[in-house]
Amino acid sequence: MDTQAEWQLAWLHNDGQPVIGLLPKRAWTLYPVGDSDFIDNGGDVPQYRVYEHGRDTNNREVSMSYEGWQAQLIAYSQAQADASIDVHNGTQDAPCYNHGLIGFIGYDLAARAMSPQAVTVLSDQPAAYMGHYDICLMQQDAVWQLYYAGKPYTEVNGAPAIVNTIANALSSFDTALGVQVSQPVPPALHLQATWQPQAYAAAFERTQDYLTQGDCYQINLTQKWQGTLPTQPPSHTVKNNAPTLLSYLPSLNANTHAPFAGFIGLKNANTAALDFELLSCSPELFFTFYNDNDQHSICTKPIKGTRPRSQDADTDAALKLALSNSEKDRAENVMIVDLLRNDLGRYAKTGSVKVPKLFAIESFSNVHHMVSTITATLHDKVHPLAVLFGSLPAGSITGTPKKRAVEIIHELEAAPRGAYCGTLGYMNFDGSGQWNVLIRTLQAQQQGETRQVNLWAGGGITIASECAAEYQECSDKVGNLLSILAQPN
Repeated sequence: MDTQAEWQLAWLHNDGQPVIGLLPKRAWTLYPVGDSDFIDNGGDVPQYRVYEHGRDTNNREVSMSYEGWQAQLIAYSQAQADASIDVHNGTQDAPCYNHGLIGFIGYDLAARAMSPQAVTVLSDQPAAYMGHYDICLMQQDAVWQLYYAGKPYTEVNGAPAIVNTIANALSSFDTALGVQVSQPVPPALHLQATWQPQAYAAAFERTQDYLTQGDCYQINLTQKWQGTLPTQPPSHTVKNNAPTLLSYLPSLNANTHAPFAGFIGLKNANTAALDFELLSCSPELFFTFYNDNDQHSICTKPIKGTRPRSQDADTDAALKLALSNSEKDRAENVMIVDLLRNDLGRYAKTGSVKVPKLFAIESFSNVHHMVSTITATLHDKVHPLAVLFGSLPAGSITGTPKKRAVEIIHELEAAPRGAYCGTLGYMNFDGSGQWNVLIRTLQAQQQGETRQVNLWAGGGITIASECAAEYQECSDKVGNLLSILAQPN
């Protein structure tokens, strides 16, 4: 196997229907640039470096606007849909990946598009990525199978030679797993809060000032935990095999059971070394797209309202009931519901936007969440990718009104969010798909000889919020992730 190939590994838990994408046919990695590089139309439209790569294309780097990149992805998806076998699986209760794009869109990219002065993005971290994964592994009945272009590879005539090469390599790997007695455990990874309570309190008070002045009704304020991956495990004997975020995925997945978890690992365009990793343990659905005889519909489930879990059953039940009865959390939740109804109303058929569930309580490994459900039927000529891009960033992690909220977030938060609070998922070429909200998410970026790891948590601040409670809520949301990373075995 070619160790220098751009495998760009992508894994999605996909709400219990996991998929692993391998060696994309074509992919796009979008890198942000500084304010000095606003070079289009006299400086009005920001340009980004788009690295185009993949198995069937010559690697190249072009300058492109965010809107231009969106248009290119939509045109590519429509061309693939016209040329591919007509496979519609979006009418299932839970659509699954069959053939399309897998990737992420970062918060900073979307926020900057909404308000150009809102975000100064990092110049060296990918802002977004999309890959056409025609080769993938999908799990069915607890067995992983190799697929090509939406079908089991054994049923495809004329598949590229690389598919058989991958199948043979996976067979050898499976045999090796059968005799391996243990897996190396990655070293403990300790992340520290970059904001102490006093710093958070100062930002909280400024948030309250904006709320009192009427700038917003709700502002999502987040904070960061940071650490460094060891360059080499203490007991490791293999050179150049330092731990990566991927090393911690089994422990995180087994302990969080996050329905919309995912991972993407991207190589550096110049060095071919693993450069950027995104590992999400997200419990929050952003959008599910359905395709019923070429009629697209959509479902979104915003989270707003949190209580910690307790190992004591009575205490846990009391916390859940308190969340259900909380007028403050209901007020926060309904504000985001109204915001999303407005977002979807721009793309939906008149009268089709519905709220079938309001203030439902869903329980996860470490917290209870208040979750509402909104559905809509899209206009016939609206492509689902246009809805996805046009609705970012998600209202549950910005605030309302959204544009002013992202401007205040930029002012108050100490650093850009990167991919965090963006979205990760897939879009089949038939327009069905599923995308999360990138919360409970780790990012790792190579910086010289070290790999910097960042993790965020936040919450919606309203005028009724209390500083100490909001600070504690941040810790509750990532407490189990911090513990798992510190004790990965």
